[in-house]
Amino acid sequence: MSESYAEFHDRLARIYRKQAKTGRVGRESVVINRNGYMIVKGAGRRRGIPWAGLFTVVVSFFMIKGIMMSQFGPDFYSQDIARLSGGTAVEKAAAWTMAPDPVSRWIATQINTKL
Repeated sequence: MSESYAEFHDRLARIYRKQAKTGRVGRESVVINRNGYMIVKGAGRRRGIPWAGLFTVVVSFFMIKGIMMSQFGPDFYSQDIARLSGGTAVEKAAAWTMAPDPVSRWIATQINTKL
């Protein structure tokens, strides 16, 4: 047997042992298909925080609050918040999130001045 052939089998045995322990070799994933071929799959891209989606949700939340405040009026909106704050835990959480804030008030005044 040639020396390179023995080195190849030693290396292959190390890969098999490492895969048996972790299922991965380094950052790559090694899969052996039914024909006996080794398929090395690269490490997938790490997922980051979806900043654009979170920004869209926050802006939409403030826009909806501002639209509700401009449509219902500040008096009715405040009464509705006061009614919710005396209820169950879910209603108290809703009252806390829907409480008027400077951003929503500004959006409501901008909508009312345009009408």
